[in-house]
Formats: sequence, structure tokens, C-alpha cells
Amino acid sequence: MIVLNKENILPYLRAHYPAFDIGGEAKVSAIGDDEEDTQGLINYVYRVRGQKGSLIVKQARENMRLEDDVVAAGADACAAERSYSPPQDRNYSEYLSLKLRRAITPSCVPEVYYADRENHVFLMEDVSYLHPSRTLLSQGIVIDGLGERCAEFLCDNHFYTTEFYMDTDEFRQLSRCFINTGMRAIMENWLFLRDTPVHQCPPLTRHFLPYIFDGQVVVQSHLLRHKYMNSTQAFIHSDVHTTNIFADDSQIKVIDMEYTFAGPCAYDLGYLLASLVSQYCSAVFRPFPSQGERAGFKRYILSTIYTLVDGYQKRFAAHWDDEAKPVYRSCPGFRDAFLENMVPDIVGFAAMPMFTLCVSSFGFTQEFEIIPDEAGRLHALQLYCTLGRRFLMERERIRSALNILEAVVEGERDYLARLKAV
Repeated sequence: MIVLNKENILPYLRAHYPAFDIGGEAKVSAIGDDEEDTQGLINYVYRVRGQKGSLIVKQARENMRLEDDVVAAGADACAAERSYSPPQDRNYSEYLSLKLRRAITPSCVPEVYYADRENHVFLMEDVSYLHPSRTLLSQGIVIDGLGERCAEFLCDNHFYTTEFYMDTDEFRQLSRCFINTGMRAIMENWLFLRDTPVHQCPPLTRHFLPYIFDGQVVVQSHLLRHKYMNSTQAFIHSDVHTTNIFADDSQIKVIDMEYTFAGPCAYDLGYLLASLVSQYCSAVFRPFPSQGERAGFKRYILSTIYTLVDGYQKRFAAHWDDEAKPVYRSCPGFRDAFLENMVPDIVGFAAMPMFTLCVSSFGFTQEFEIIPDEAGRLHALQLYCTLGRRFLMERERIRSALNILEAVVEGERDYLARLKAV
């Protein structure tokens, strides 16, 4: 197997993808922090830019890249690497997933050009003309229409890969093509069970551990894990968060589809919900030029959450009425029950990353890291974790997009009241 680096990428492209006309000299950069060779956890990712265009080269790593503190843990680090080193053939599955989703929502998915199964490489469109939504939101930048476009992307990709729409035999055959056992295990264990040695909990949040490993929380986490493992409603992205959504005010491009499999629709919505709620919690405590701008940004995040969930439900219902198989169109009550019962699962699934990301050794996400003082960062994380518990333990009473907003606002109010009382 060829392991790509800055020196051999250009010869590789000339041999494997001569259709890419560099047009003179080309710049090769490793995509990571500040464009340095701080490659991803499980992939090598490079940008090749020439005078006539650019593209992304993605290669599956043979071994998981562990952080220095985990490597220092010795035997535990080795066990973590064995448990969480996914199969390299995931790369070809991601290539196929991108092609499938681009056929459904072409405006929301990067174009893919070429796949090399032997070397676990594929080439795709460079979407750096857009920006990661997490970065924009963390800077307090409002992205017009983000909720609507994410609802459209998720709804269309879900509905058109459900058995509600597809021929039943074709749906089952497609499910078998994307079993994706190795990648699913990461979410099944790391996210739901939070039991991996990779979780060398940061000192700032170590006191969260009893709270998120409470017996009731553990039971509910197992119930949701069971749904994630056994529900085959549609082809889900399974890692859709604001870092994986590149955007401006007119479009989005969704990347990183290596976790794709047939799973519960609510999971994608929940994972993205958690990523939006983290922005809300950060905005409560991070600096803004004025209190008016803070309030306006918080209203924007709530509006985005509402539009994401409510817009998804309305669009899914419209697809159902127009294009579902006759056996389903004849039962609108089933449609309504399916969409309403999805909401408790959305918030339940959201709670899983809300807990896990607070205690992960991989570091806090950008919206928390930018809070300049440790006390403010701790309060934002504590609010995030308490909202996660509220979502998880009270999810059966959360039956609509409006109920989700009420839970967030009530949770913030209660937290700030307790903080004031101290």
C-alpha cells in the first residue's frame, strides 16, 4: 500500500488521475490545524491546488492517531487503538455514500472523482470556498438559512432511502451493502457507553463523571444504543455536526460520510441538535460586543433548531403524501405518529454527544475553547451537560420542535438561577 505524503501525491495523481490538470506548479497541504501536518484521527487528508483548480485527497490511516496524553498511558493506549482502529475499506464505502447522497441532494454534497480501493484513497471536490459552520457560529456569525438547508439535506437523504419509498427488496440489499460494522462500533461504544480508555477525562470536567455515569443515565443510554444498533429506517450520515457542514449564506456542503449505515432517522437530527445546543451554551458565557448581540445570536440558534426539526417533519410529511408507497400513503395516521414519536428520540440521541464530548480526551469543541476564562468555559460545559440530562431523562414529554426550545430555555434559566443563588 502506498502511504501518501506531500512528496509523493503529485506523482500519484499523475499516475492514477491524469484528468486532473494541475496547470503548472501545484501546492500540496495537509489539512489540519493551521494547515500543518496534524492529520486527522483516522485519515490522511490533503489539498492539492494548482493554477486550474484544486481537489481533496483522502486516505484511510492504517492505525488510529492517538493524542500524546493517551500515548503516554501505555497499555491503555494500545488497547484503545485496537478497539477504535476502523477498517481501511471504510474509505470506499464513504466514496459510495457520497455518490449516493449526491444523486439525491446534488447541491449539498461535494463531487467525488475517483476511488482507489487498493490504496484506500478517494478524490473529491475541494469545498474550501465555504467555511465550516462551527467556525462561523463560534465567531458569532449568523448563517442565513442554515436550519432550512440542513433539514432539506437530512430529510431528502432519509426519505429516499427508506422502505417507505424504496422497493422493499432493494432497500434490504442496499442495507447489506452498508453494514459498516467497524465504523458503527466507534459510535456504539465511544458515544453511548463512554467506556473507552481513550477517555482520559480533562481535569476541568472530571467532576462530571458521576453525573453522566449515574445509574439512570446509563440505563437510558443503553436503551438508545439498542435503537441505534437495531433500527434500520434509512441511510443515516451518523456523524453530522457543524464541523462537517461547510456553508455560506446560500449553500451547504456536507462531508465525512464514512459512518453511513441503515439506522434511525432521529440520530442524525439529534447529533446535529447537540452541535447547535453547544453553540447556545457557549453564547450564554462567551464575550459579545453587547448584550443585545448575545441575545440576538441566542435567538438565531433557537430559530435554527426549530427550523431544522419542524422543517424536517413538514418536508418528510410532504414527501410521504406525494411519493410514499400506496400502503403508507393510505395511512396518514401512521405518518403523523412516526414523525411525532421521532422527537423524543432526537433529544435522547442529542444527549449522547452532549455527555461524551464534555469528558473526552480529544478536547472540547471550538465554541467552548474560545471562551477566554476557565470559569466561563466550565459554566458553559456544565450547562451543556445539564441540558443533555434534561433531554435524556425528560424526553418523553418533548414532542415537538417548540418543546425542544422550551427545554433549552428552561434549562438555561434554572442553571443561571442556581448560579446566582451560590
